[in-house]
Amino acid sequence: MIEAQRRIHELEAQREQEPRAAEEHASQAPRTEEPRRDDARPVEPPAFPVKQEPRIDPKELLESAGLVMIETDRSKAQVEPLPEEPAHLGRPRRERPKPQQDEELKQVETKR
Repeated sequence: MIEAQRRIHELEAQREQEPRAAEEHASQAPRTEEPRRDDARPVEPPAFPVKQEPRIDPKELLESAGLVMIETDRSKAQVEPLPEEPAHLGRPRRERPKPQQDEELKQVETKR
């Protein structure tokens, strides 16, 4: 199992590094003559050969490690309904009236 995971990790790391290597290679490639402005055809970048990586079948890889992949069919899965909101127990809160302020607030300085 560990070996299979290690192998998968190595292959993913290689896939991530390939585009970087191609970009570095393109930046290090010698520059060709720039086309004249009166030349109407567009300049195409040089084509790099595409490396075909072997396809890995995860089921075969897991079976070779002694494991079995099991997939759940969502159409057969049981859907649990959302739980209803619990009934409020006890007496309800009473709303207190807000105090009326007719007077302006004043700042008072005190001395000790």
